[in-house]
Amino acid sequence: MRLFPIAMNNHRIVRFVLGLVGLAGMLTIWHIIASQPDVNSVLLPTPQEVSEAAIEMTVQGVLVEDLVVSIKRVTIGFLFASVCGIVLGALLSASTWISGLLYPVLELIRPIPPIAWIPLAILWFGIGDTPSYFIVSIGAFFPVFLSTYDAIAGVDRRFIDAARCMGASKRMLIMKVTLPAALPSILTGLRIGLGVAWMAVVAAELVSARSGLGYMIQLNRSLLETARVIIGMIVIGMVGATMTTVLYRIQKILVPWQ
Repeated sequence: MRLFPIAMNNHRIVRFVLGLVGLAGMLTIWHIIASQPDVNSVLLPTPQEVSEAAIEMTVQGVLVEDLVVSIKRVTIGFLFASVCGIVLGALLSASTWISGLLYPVLELIRPIPPIAWIPLAILWFGIGDTPSYFIVSIGAFFPVFLSTYDAIAGVDRRFIDAARCMGASKRMLIMKVTLPAALPSILTGLRIGLGVAWMAVVAAELVSARSGLGYMIQLNRSLLETARVIIGMIVIGMVGATMTTVLYRIQKILVPWQ
């Protein structure tokens, strides 16, 4: 009985070590390429130059300020998109009439990339946080909506029929059958939506904001501060990966049988 936990722990250790080796290899290749005499530091600074710029920005406080602003925009926009996506996905999967009315409209809007909404967002909301919330919500909504819609609509009818034969009420069908069966796919949609939210917020901040990591990247690009541009990219990746990991841990708690 003890062999399984030990094997799982060893597997995690191996994955962790492999991840460190992969990162070390990437940094080594980066350093070798950036250290070549014919490579301009404006085009590709070395890891050491990026680290020094990161320390400088952290001491100045600008990195933390922009990071907090971007996290706030992602969080608010993502939460709004998640609530709307789950509610609409559940309604459309449960009602043929509502699905017939709204699904064609949503399918028409879905292929439009979030960045295409930026001009309208600026016209409607101006410059600042509000257009970023809007762009993030647009981007994160559809992965959550589609995963919820497909998950609930795809619940095996045999489970529902069996529960009804056993006298389950409508509330019990939702809480004990439909929701547990659909929850894994819904949570996966939330993780995908969170990744899209980060892409959307950076696109929005590049154009319609005067703060945030996207704005920081755009500003330093114009100043030819490539090291600071790379820092913004790295921070986005790290924070996005951390938030996705938190969602994954929540999924393991809520769906222990998966």
